Amino acid sequence: MKLASFDIEIAKVLPDDFDNWEEFSPLGITCAAVAFSDREEVRYWHSAPQLNKEQCVNLVHDLQELVAEGYYLLSWNGAGFDFHVLALESGLFEECGELALHHIDLMLLVTFKKGWYLGLQKALTGAGLAGKLKSITLSDGSELHDMDGSKAPHLWASGEYDAVLEYLKQDVIQPLKLAYDIQRTGSIRWISNNGNPQDVQIARLITVLECFNIPEPDVSWMKSPPTREQFVSWIPNYKKKKKEERK
Repeated sequence: MKLASFDIEIAKVLPDDFDNWEEFSPLGITCAAVAFSDREEVRYWHSAPQLNKEQCVNLVHDLQELVAEGYYLLSWNGAGFDFHVLALESGLFEECGELALHHIDLMLLVTFKKGWYLGLQKALTGAGLAGKLKSITLSDGSELHDMDGSKAPHLWASGEYDAVLEYLKQDVIQPLKLAYDIQRTGSIRWISNNGNPQDVQIARLITVLECFNIPEPDVSWMKSPPTREQFVSWIPNYKKKKKEERK
């Protein structure tokens, strides 16, 4: 299976305590990247202050070309976020929806089986992999040691392009390594907030559409569990496509 791990960084600075990112749209895209399972290079798309609509359209077409070449796009929460943002920025909802439904969203492999979210950092740690990049070098030579995605818009706006791209590089390479580990072990593993080992068994990597065939877990004990539809409701005709997948 040829994999192409995909991620974006947004332009808009979001508040620390937001519940729904859609309330702050448009978010803009400063940069995007893909890491490949069969080559060393990482491919980037970027512009300052952010990608314009034409550039976002070209990004969608480039991703479609990768799929046509036999790659399965790979993400962590790409169905609910990255492809949705790309659809809003490009205006290509149908095309981005197709990419989202037919790609492999590693987070949904957990969320659809367990009924709750799982952060990428926990899954990487559970697999014994290095986590998201925490230390980056700024253009003046100083070090930032508490880097996270929320800082990327600030840094990009201040011209720290290389630092953000280095952070993004890790964000596409590590999910690819996690996918290798899942294929090797047949599971995603992590430690819960209570310190208990957790895992889900993964027979094979499956697409978002295929995830809808996973039996729904009992979430009656949860106060506000995520719904499956919230990840894909932005996609035109997703219900029809989901029904076709089940035939």
